[in-house]
Amino acid sequence: MEHSFAPIEDENSRILILGSLPGVRSLSENQYYAHPQNKFWKIIFIVFGAPPTDDYDAKIGLLHKNHIALWDVVKCAERKGSSDGMIKRQKPNNIPAFLKKHKKIELIIFNGGFSFANYKKYFGEPAMSYRKLLSTSPACAGRDEARLRMWREALAAAGLA
Repeated sequence: MEHSFAPIEDENSRILILGSLPGVRSLSENQYYAHPQNKFWKIIFIVFGAPPTDDYDAKIGLLHKNHIALWDVVKCAERKGSSDGMIKRQKPNNIPAFLKKHKKIELIIFNGGFSFANYKKYFGEPAMSYRKLLSTSPACAGRDEARLRMWREALAAAGLA
């Protein structure tokens, strides 16, 4: 079984970004979105006008500065490789309890269709505002402009970009 990481969050989080389950590279480096071809951090740096860095603590700091929490829908699962399509026998993280604890969260951003579909499977339609965006995964290649525009618009709508 592969396991997701603890959430990145604090008491000022206003947005929750939900992925699916960390891939092989992320698990080996113990960092969210560690694969160099994943566009997550690149998009976050661009949207917030921050200089890119490989310093993971600085990346987390940028999320905190912008009131963003980060977690995954899947708590644990069996999977060969990093593809969401290979996830089997998954169990969800307790996102409703997380949202109950973090009452300032007003928007959920789903990083791709898999995270959204699994959220709905386990918890139903989100009871708050949400956006389902193109995945930042390398599996969703060739749509960089559309993806960046979607992420920029979603964060701007929340008053962050």
